[in-house]
Amino acid sequence: MQQARSTKPFRQADSGRDYAVRRYRGFFQRLVARREQRLAARLLEHPHPTCNGHIADIPCGYGRFYPLLKGMNLRVSAMDQSQAMVDIYSGNADFCDGDHAEQADVLKPLPATADGASRALCVRLFQHLHHPELRIKALRTLAANQRQIVMTYYDDGSLHYWSKRLLMRLKGKKVRVKMIPRRDFESEVAEAGLRIVKRIKLFPGIHAQTWVLLAPA
Repeated sequence: MQQARSTKPFRQADSGRDYAVRRYRGFFQRLVARREQRLAARLLEHPHPTCNGHIADIPCGYGRFYPLLKGMNLRVSAMDQSQAMVDIYSGNADFCDGDHAEQADVLKPLPATADGASRALCVRLFQHLHHPELRIKALRTLAANQRQIVMTYYDDGSLHYWSKRLLMRLKGKKVRVKMIPRRDFESEVAEAGLRIVKRIKLFPGIHAQTWVLLAPA
């Protein structure tokens, strides 16, 4: 069982840098990016009794959330399936000596450097995991060592869901992102030994992206 093609890692540094420049260039995407930063901060500020100030950022991408994490005085273990992205992340001029970046796959046990992290941040991955078995496996990886998780998934109850389906049907193609019914996501979370503490929609009724805070059950 494989992930969606859209999760295949960038293999060349130039392609990763090109993505970093292009991805949030449009007006709506900039609006989305700003909202994502606010929601990440809101959920990371939620009380966490066993927080030790260490967070695993996976997939870390080119480091879009790194300034936010450092602004919250967190020590960061950044990981991505793409070595090109890891190199961009760790090559940032503001990358701190106490932080760490390396290649890793969320469908496998994380490197030992992440063992001490009491939190995990996982943004824009789960819509590319089309099978429940993969999502449950990823949840268990993120939740290892009793971590609290701040993450996103795409819920199917929005205009975004129906517009995507209509557009792809008109093009004669399959929808590339997986939008998950709420009851299915809740079932997968429970099977992974977790519970939902808080849930926030990116743009309620409009966009499918949903932010959740998960904790050990």
